[in-house]
Amino acid sequence: MRRVMTTFRCVPRYGYDYAAVRTIDVDLVEASGDRAMLEALNLWFAGHGVADAVYDIDYDDDGCFVIVNDEAYLQNWGEELL
Repeated sequence: MRRVMTTFRCVPRYGYDYAAVRTIDVDLVEASGDRAMLEALNLWFAGHGVADAVYDIDYDDDGCFVIVNDEAYLQNWGEELL
């Protein structure tokens, strides 16, 4: 199995003032399904000390993105997308 570093856009679930779109780089197994992506994302956030961050995974014209619970934005993680 080949592993691939994948950049995910993380968008806030509700979008409070303190929550902005951020990006994270996650190491995935090539051609991972949604379940494997969800597990990898939960591991990434747990490894960065952020519990219960991932609400869902969704898709748009630009690809896959992660919907993150707004409470997770109170902690420092990822890079803010400007």
